[in-house]
Amino acid sequence: MKTSVQVCCFIAAFFCSTPLLVNATPDPASVELREKYNLDKGKKVYEKVCANCHGTGVLEAPEFCNISAWKPRIAKGMAVLVQHTIQGFRQMPPKGGDTEFNEAEDANAVAYMVDQCLIH
Repeated sequence: MKTSVQVCCFIAAFFCSTPLLVNATPDPASVELREKYNLDKGKKVYEKVCANCHGTGVLEAPEFCNISAWKPRIAKGMAVLVQHTIQGFRQMPPKGGDTEFNEAEDANAVAYMVDQCLIH
């Protein structure tokens, strides 16, 4: 009986730790974003400006971390995404309608959104 309990505990511990092992190696693209951009600052810009539309899909904005909507956009590269953010794209006005932030801060917001999609 004692051996059965020990085996069950071992199996449970293994399966509980397996997701940690699977996620132990971060996505190389995510690592690159974290090295090049300030994602903490990007999150603040996202929460203040971008979430107004990307949080709910207003004006056909791709919703935050909707992987099927973001995958083709991410494939175009950060330069295109940042350019769309700064200049405006489709129904999104330039800089999301808020000129308070500089272009580096806008790029941080884009990087934050992309990073969050990559880790989900």
